[in-house]
This record gives sequence, structure tokens and C-alpha cells, in this order.
Amino acid sequence: MTPFQFAPATASEAGFSAGVLAELDAYYDTMVANGELPGHVLLLARGDRIVHGHVTGLADCESRLPLHADSIFTLFSMSKPLAAVAMLFLYEEGKWQFDDSVADYLPEFKGIAALPGSKATRPPTIRELFTHSAGFSFGQTIEEMMEKVQKLSWVDARSLTELIGRYASQPLDYEPGTAWEYSVATDLQAEIVERLTGERYDLFLKKRLFDPLGMTDTGFVLDYDQTRRLVRGHVLDPETGRLRAATPAERMESIFPMGGTSFKSTAGDFARFARMLLGRGTLGDVEILKPASVDLLFANHLPDDLLEQSFPILHYTIGAGNGHGMNGMVCLDPERAGRPVGKGTYEWGGAFGTWFWVDPEHDILCIGMTHRQRLRTDMRPPEVVAQEFVYRALREARP
Repeated sequence: MTPFQFAPATASEAGFSAGVLAELDAYYDTMVANGELPGHVLLLARGDRIVHGHVTGLADCESRLPLHADSIFTLFSMSKPLAAVAMLFLYEEGKWQFDDSVADYLPEFKGIAALPGSKATRPPTIRELFTHSAGFSFGQTIEEMMEKVQKLSWVDARSLTELIGRYASQPLDYEPGTAWEYSVATDLQAEIVERLTGERYDLFLKKRLFDPLGMTDTGFVLDYDQTRRLVRGHVLDPETGRLRAATPAERMESIFPMGGTSFKSTAGDFARFARMLLGRGTLGDVEILKPASVDLLFANHLPDDLLEQSFPILHYTIGAGNGHGMNGMVCLDPERAGRPVGKGTYEWGGAFGTWFWVDPEHDILCIGMTHRQRLRTDMRPPEVVAQEFVYRALREARP
């Protein structure tokens, strides 16, 4: 079996304007020069061809180490689509169904609706875990999320099971299925994987996903060489207005793998994962999932009444043309959403600036990785700008 390799292609060969993509590079260079980002890696592919790549800035603003194409980034919430795939492995084996109660797999949640202060009448379903409509709330901003993490003593937990127990002790903030609230729901998925398989979550993913796809620089635990390539997280210091190294508390990292965060990867590795999704479960000669399973990942799982509302989180908006698939936003109506992407585009990002999208309509994947906490509201999200440039490059290349 021949390992999959992307083939190179020029922008014009792949149907893009090289000049517009050069403008996108200049945008990231300027962001770095202005001190808004420590550095940035971009990778754009269409089909099996790498169309464009750009690396700018530093891996560490204090040591002045340069960023490289193979630098390793902490994904934070961009880990969530990995959890969806982990769950789909078990779905294909018939081990769960979308409308099953979470309490069927995590019995500690059986009484969550009866907790004092709970606004729910039942535990959530697994489908509601995938769509952040499970009754948990994590806040609308990074600051609110950090406050929630501190309340749960996230970094002090000794295991995922212990952390899940803490989640089960908190009353639900709303009736499952009646709202969209970004939350800790993805961690419950990882715990379900561990209980159904008897394997540690990251080792299960390594065996079933990372190794088969050749994602050699992706995982929870890094070796010595990989640790040397791991970039440093940065935050904007409110007193100096400059970027500085993030403290452990600001990085919010745990000592065990979680479903909603924890994993580390490179742009090249994550492109292999994204290409597998665009290939409806297949990368080269390797079949990871059945096509119908990937169709489920890309499908909207929110009810119609929620799609008519608008739920903002950072720069994302759920509803108003965007739905929610399995652990990621999916664009159902680009015109209504006011977005340049193709219908069915699936995407998500992380707290320190990693992001990706896959566009089945145009057979496009784009990966962006930076390492600066998303706090400032006056900075345009780099991935929103990337979508504007990429699709303008697509339009302007047409005869």
C-alpha cells in the first residue's frame, strides 16, 4: 500500500489567482510585523494537490526562534473534529445511536436533571453532545470559558473520568435541544470512547486514525524531537499591549487527553486528516470511515427552530445560514450566511488560533495555524480573512 502524498500544483493549475494568494501572504506578514500575531502557517490544497503554503514569523517571541512549516501547534478546540471521528468508528460498529441518552453510557449523568438549579428535565442525547445543544454552557468569550474552567478546577483533575464526574455534578443551564451553547460536551464523547473500548482516548486515535493516515506529528504525547518543534502559546499583555508567553493557567492544558482539546499537530498532518474528510473517509489507498459516516459528520444535526435563531461564539455564528454538524460548524446557505464558502463547508478552530475548513463543493481544504490566544475583538479573525482571499482568488482565476 503506497502512503498518500499530496502532489504540488501552481495556483493557476488549481484554478486560483496567484496574485490574490500573494496578497493573503502579505496580510499575514503584516499581522506579524505589527505584533498582532507571533507567526502563522498557511496551507491550501485542492483535491490531492498542494496549491499554496506560507510561513511567517516566530515560534517563540522571547527566544526569537523562527517558525517552520513542520512546527507543531497545540490545537485546543480544533481537536473536536477528531472526537467526532473517534465516535464514528464506534458508530460503524453499532455501539451507539444518535438519539441514545448520554446516561446510557455515562451513568453518573442519570440524575443531572434533578440537581438543584437544573433547568432540564432529562439528560442530553449523544446527538446533542455533537451540536453543543446538550444543556451545558461554557460562555460566549474566552474570558467566560476560562472562568468556567477555573470553577471546575480543570487543570487539577487527575483523569478524564474525574473531570467528567465534575461535569455531572453541575446543573444543566437549559433544556437539552432548546439552545446552542458552546460547552464541555465533547469531553463526554472522549469518555464514552474510553469506556466502550477500554483504551485511553489518545491511544485509540493513534491506532485507528493517526497511524493509518500517516499523521506522524499528531497526538497528545510528543517525543523529544517533536517537543523541540512545539511552538509556544502567546497572549496579548493588557499592560504593555505586546505579545508575551502564556502562563500555564492561560494555556488551560490538562495532564490527560480530552475530547475538546489537548491534541497537537502540524499543518501538513492536519491536511491529511482534512483530505480524508473531503475523500469521504478515504485517503489514497487507506479507508478510515465509510462515506455515509462522513456524510453524517458534515450533516446538520440541529433542529429547524434553532437554525432560525443566531448563536454567536467568537467569530462563528450558528444559525442564520450556518448549522452544526458533528463537532463543527457547517454552512447550509452561504448566501444567507453572507459567506464566500461553498455549501456544505465544515470548519472549526482552536483557542490559540489554529483553524481549518473543508469545502466539498469546491474540493478545497485550508489549514491555518498560529499560537496567540483569541481575545482581541478589534483584530479580524485570520481565518475569515483567509476565506475572503481564497474565494476571491478562485473567482478571479476564472476566464
